Amino acid sequence: MSTNDSIPGVQRPLTPAETDRLMAGIAEATSTAQLLTNTIRALYNALLADTGHTVDDFHAGKRLDPGNCAIPRSQWQALVAAITDRAAQWGTAATLALELVNLMPGFYDDPTVPAPTLPKVDYRPEVHQLHVTRDATDVIAACDAHIHELGTYYGRQSRIYLDALDSWHHQLAQLFSMELGAHTRISADGRLSLLVSTGSGIVFGVIFHGALRRCTADGCAATIRDDGSAYPRYSGAPMAAHDHTPSYPLGAPQPGRWSFHS
Repeated sequence: MSTNDSIPGVQRPLTPAETDRLMAGIAEATSTAQLLTNTIRALYNALLADTGHTVDDFHAGKRLDPGNCAIPRSQWQALVAAITDRAAQWGTAATLALELVNLMPGFYDDPTVPAPTLPKVDYRPEVHQLHVTRDATDVIAACDAHIHELGTYYGRQSRIYLDALDSWHHQLAQLFSMELGAHTRISADGRLSLLVSTGSGIVFGVIFHGALRRCTADGCAATIRDDGSAYPRYSGAPMAAHDHTPSYPLGAPQPGRWSFHS
């Protein structure tokens, strides 16, 4: 929509011919930038043709408002899925999905318009290359050893052990995902944490969040160090003058979970 002019609202289904042209353009894209730019231009040009306009008619002083156009939800979802599936070749599906939220036209419900039947193509590269530094292999071994210690000390049916094991396995499986590209470098980021650099340029950490050893007595907000000394959990926190009762024993392996942090 324009800042000094307006176009009639366009709300209609895409025709089969328009859908076929969009899908052909998606399949032919050779980069993420081309995939996004060409698909969005082709989509709006199809809808704007009803008004006698094209995307080229808009500029800084006359902007196109995506909310002024809409297609059925079924077609909108199928188109977004096709675009993000295509981006799997470059590991940019996640970032592209965020872009599409701002660039795509709106949608509306129309149960008479079925989702288009589209071929499912696996665009992921044949090989995912994982480069693991020597220090990172030591961290992975240390994480496995820490989980084993938790199971030995607290029991393999304990929530402490199962939470740690589940979170570590989930994060480890994510390292093999191609959603962020097929070239991944894994390095150490502390004794029990990893730094991951992906082919798409996104860098994130697999971070161990160890539980603080706290006093469990009512009204006491003390945190207890490994040597048994205590300090206030936060500035001005009440600390009772008593023998603190730790949330987990001194000398015991530290409970905790691993999580993804960008």
